[in-house]
Amino acid sequence: MKQKAGLEYASAFFSKDNSENYDHLVHYATFGMDSRWKKKILENVESDSIVLELACGTGILSAILSQAGNTVLGLDYTFSYLKVLKQKGIKIPVVNSTAELIPFRSTMFDYIITSYLPKYTTLDILINECFRLLKSGGMIILHDFTFPKYRLYKVAWEGYFKIISLLWRKDKRWKYVFDELDVLIRSSQWDLNVFEELEKLKFSQIHKRYLTFQTSAIITAIKP
Repeated sequence: MKQKAGLEYASAFFSKDNSENYDHLVHYATFGMDSRWKKKILENVESDSIVLELACGTGILSAILSQAGNTVLGLDYTFSYLKVLKQKGIKIPVVNSTAELIPFRSTMFDYIITSYLPKYTTLDILINECFRLLKSGGMIILHDFTFPKYRLYKVAWEGYFKIISLLWRKDKRWKYVFDELDVLIRSSQWDLNVFEELEKLKFSQIHKRYLTFQTSAIITAIKP
């Protein structure tokens, strides 16, 4: 995906108007799967690590990582979401920036983790920045929605989007998201395209795990 298109989607989807409602939305719109997916992410992280969370948003995953004994830094493009993170009392340093231009020194982090970001990014730029920032032996953990590959799962996925679109169609804060999110997920194919970018930089132990009928995926890889 072109960088401009990704930023345009992110700017339209996430705003001051819906920042305080995001935690509620992501829980119910994923039928509670979001918390389970984040626990799966945490399974890959050793405690007492230095972690950068990209697209940290309101700090749902940041809080989990911090409570597990890690030093966590957060980055997000939407300032109002970072304000909510702080209002929730999550005590981590945060930066208002994009994931394609990260203002930290090289080889600083044991882990770079993100949930729901890859579909918005230019993958080669994102992976190059993560490579720069990770220590040797450090791990990148990417999680996002995916378009199912099996026909039966595709049918269920289509039904899911019809349901959540109906549930939130009267909420102006989220109407555009549910008008366009399925289109974005279909077109992204980040879970397929990211392998080439990781292999270019000689990442090793690349592993992909689909979750909940292939509606999301976690991809992990180790920097050489």
